[in-house]
Amino acid sequence: MNQRYRKLIMWALYAALFLAALLVQSVVLGRIRIYGVKLDLLPVVMVCVGLWTGHESGGLFALISALVWALTGAEDAALAIVTFTVCAVLSGYLCSAVFSRRFPPAFLLSLGALLLHEGLLFLLKLYLDGASWALFRWVPVTAGLSVLSCLVLYPLAKIIGKVGSN
Repeated sequence: MNQRYRKLIMWALYAALFLAALLVQSVVLGRIRIYGVKLDLLPVVMVCVGLWTGHESGGLFALISALVWALTGAEDAALAIVTFTVCAVLSGYLCSAVFSRRFPPAFLLSLGALLLHEGLLFLLKLYLDGASWALFRWVPVTAGLSVLSCLVLYPLAKIIGKVGSN
């Protein structure tokens, strides 16, 4: 098969992975609260895509995905435009320069991405809505529970990444 078509199929599969994670996060897990928090799967998807595609392509994918999500009118999706892009670029860069593309760095980078996204989301709610500082305790709980999705999303991203490789 032509390399161009392989890349096209790879990006279509990454888009399907993003949409599947978005549907699971909003429809299946939308009303379920575990220890009082909702799970956040999308930063983990962006880290895994950035890890396997590199910082430029992964950052562009994260930017486009976050823009599409924000245009749907989702709550707090405007912040995701910045955080998803930063997380994908950093994970792609760090895995090409410092780390390898294995599970432990992906797990730690996903945890960092979740802490960044949830922490900035808390600060935004603190500033705009006047939320209490007591709600800050939910940031590590949300990040700690959501990072477990890396156990499923990392192998899927790895398989999809192999579709587009030589």
